[in-house]
Amino acid sequence: MIEVGLPRFPCPAAARISAMAEGSFAGYRPGMLGRGFLSAIASLGTASVAHAACIYHGVDNVRTSIAQEFHDAKWVVRARAISGDYHWVNAGDSWTLYRLKTVRSFKGRAPARFSLFTYRDSGGFYVEGKGDAVPDFDHDYLLFLVPTRPRHGDPPAMRGAFWVNYECGQSGPWSGVSHADAARLQAMSLGRR
Repeated sequence: MIEVGLPRFPCPAAARISAMAEGSFAGYRPGMLGRGFLSAIASLGTASVAHAACIYHGVDNVRTSIAQEFHDAKWVVRARAISGDYHWVNAGDSWTLYRLKTVRSFKGRAPARFSLFTYRDSGGFYVEGKGDAVPDFDHDYLLFLVPTRPRHGDPPAMRGAFWVNYECGQSGPWSGVSHADAARLQAMSLGRR
């Protein structure tokens, strides 16, 4: 079996990439160098990039609802950035650790201040304004959060930090939350559906 360089952070895409790679080589026999095999080899070169795509419960680019993400998250908060610690690297994974303060908690007992970890890739979630790599200190964000699950080799800063449940989902600037969605959040926070 050929080993595939999988992402070092918890991501449902990792399992998808692993299965794709194993399936690509499962039926290979010496002398089989057809187009399918060559395209499978070529896809391995992009496997490390594929992990950054928006994957929700194993499906690419799903449009989620507030209710779905509320159910999945351990904490749901309205929060504001107070700082950002940026780590840029030429080789490997760049990442950011934001410090935020909770403005309002809708689910779970989020601390008054917490850390939010994100990798700097196409699947990252950024608490930034119009400028690149500058925390957005002026706006609140709706965040659906889960604990990080660091693996060997992940940055130590990831330990104890939170992670956005689905980077391409409902988390985002509070200014984008409609009155109807704000009312849904309020109702769900009180146990009503």
